[in-house]
Amino acid sequence: MIPLDHVAKWTAHLDASAQAYLSASEFREYENIPAAERQQQIRALLERPIASFTIVNDVYFRARWSEVLSAAGLAASPVVLEIASGDTDVIPQMMGRDYPNSRYIAANMNRRLTAGLREKTRDLPLEVAIIEDDAAAIGRHLQADSVDVIAFQHGVNDVLQAILCDRDGVDTIQTDWMETLPAMIAILQRETRQGTLEQSVRPGFLSLLETLLAVLKPGGVIAMNHYMFQLDLDWGYPPDVWENLIPMVRGWVKDLPGTREIALEGFDRQWWLFLRKP
Repeated sequence: MIPLDHVAKWTAHLDASAQAYLSASEFREYENIPAAERQQQIRALLERPIASFTIVNDVYFRARWSEVLSAAGLAASPVVLEIASGDTDVIPQMMGRDYPNSRYIAANMNRRLTAGLREKTRDLPLEVAIIEDDAAAIGRHLQADSVDVIAFQHGVNDVLQAILCDRDGVDTIQTDWMETLPAMIAILQRETRQGTLEQSVRPGFLSLLETLLAVLKPGGVIAMNHYMFQLDLDWGYPPDVWENLIPMVRGWVKDLPGTREIALEGFDRQWWLFLRKP
């Protein structure tokens, strides 16, 4: 596996990032982990598919998204729209520390995950809005040219899986996402085996991006990242698709009207894709 990031950088910066991006109770949890184990956890996170969920993961991804917003050269108080957020609060937690009083918007349809996100973000010092609708209908909820960043924080795979599930009549809205995941993986296995994955999901995904571009400000950025979970591999997620999701999508978006790919220094193209709206 290509490492997610530079191990030496994050082993050196981990404690400082924990102080910057964890709450007081979270930092106590972090300090209760022996220093050597913290270093071992960050190495494992960056070098192998993720097999455990610890506070070290939160430190890394919050700090990393802070670097995304800084490197993208955006407004001092950006408006961020996250697609397929689930209950992951990496981005709003970071914004509450780096950009208090800014605006975070999540587009997420799964009811249980949305409830979890509301709970995790309810005390943050920023405006949080959650849109419980298909992101393809974002124009009904947001004005044109109103968002600085559109983020897919490990959300591209969820969008592609939802496209397949919608086609096959598998409910991804009212169900427990993890209970539905085996059915999603079975569909992906079939599509991969038949060689039909791209033709099944590419049109819908590109149509979604074209819709999202309408609410993105000129100069704004679409930022996508991906990483692998060991559980998905254990359950049969096609390994080549799981590891090469961003390179696959890069091939689809190269001719997407109204965008150009940009490179941000220090972000590996295996795991990150950035598109700027001129």
